[in-house]
Amino acid sequence: MSTVSQALSTEFDVLMQRMLERILAFQSLLREEQEAIRCLSFGQFTSVTMRKARLLDEIRDLEQERRARPVPAVPVTDHAGTNRQEQELAAAIGETDRLNRFNAALIGQSLDFLHGALKRWQHSPESAALYSSSGAAVAAGAGLVRAKG
Repeated sequence: MSTVSQALSTEFDVLMQRMLERILAFQSLLREEQEAIRCLSFGQFTSVTMRKARLLDEIRDLEQERRARPVPAVPVTDHAGTNRQEQELAAAIGETDRLNRFNAALIGQSLDFLHGALKRWQHSPESAALYSSSGAAVAAGAGLVRAKG
């Protein structure tokens, strides 16, 4: 293998490793997001969402860099290592997709739960008439504005 080919191969390996590390970090954020969804922690959810967006930008940049690089000519002896690295990355991407879909389902369930709870609260006679049209708290039955449900 020529020195140029070795350099390209090493740079490619480093890039693939960086991509794998970022994907695994993204998985960690998805697991943290699951906890935030389960606890209905909107502050934690917002924080995770912002960190996910930054990490996703990094992953996109790495992917752009990977696509722009020439594919190194891999000698037969090194083919197994490159193939293993690609398989690890593909498996990590698959797991990330599974976690992301799971979180989407959790979010849907949480929204359904919150919507149902809000609907029951709005239709409850004890809770529906708590504020006047000016927003001031009032005693039950005294000049109230009911929320439409």
